[in-house]
Amino acid sequence: MKSLSLTNIFSNKYEPKRQNRWVMSFTPPIMAEAAGMTSEVGGYTDELAFAAHTSNRPEISYEQIEHHRQNERFYVAGKPTWNELTMEFYDFVNGPKSVSHIMWLWSSAVYNPITGAMGYKMDYVSTGTLSLLDPIGDVAETWSLFYLWPATITWNELSSESSEIMNVSVTFRYDYALMGTPENITKYDS
Repeated sequence: MKSLSLTNIFSNKYEPKRQNRWVMSFTPPIMAEAAGMTSEVGGYTDELAFAAHTSNRPEISYEQIEHHRQNERFYVAGKPTWNELTMEFYDFVNGPKSVSHIMWLWSSAVYNPITGAMGYKMDYVSTGTLSLLDPIGDVAETWSLFYLWPATITWNELSSESSEIMNVSVTFRYDYALMGTPENITKYDS
């Protein structure tokens, strides 16, 4: 049996993934028709990608179905549940392309507070692609999140005593995710 040395050559060979090397993109253009906007809304997705500064990666858990046989218990996997994806965005002064405004439009596609109408799912969902990058900017890992929409939007607090950068916090819900690596990244259709 071959033993693994903790000081072997792999320690010098492998580059760790870093928490600060990532970008999140959204397609198709967010809520373009639902918000009554033109195709220029596609630029909004670029604004979100630039302003995003914290995120978690997808997480999956399974129901644990228990069955009994005499004195023993056995378990099988049940339905999967994908976690919510939490992100924070810097809120730059950028008029209708500020994150605050973009998220307000997206929220209005889900629920219109003036009419009380709820939108059709296909009018407010997007596909999100979370790409982790290597040191030179190539994709090291990618997550495609399907049927993504903002479940919670928090425009965060104000304070006369602080000069901190404003953030918009968003909790996204999605139906499922697929992981890819440079060897097997595939363009998924939503």
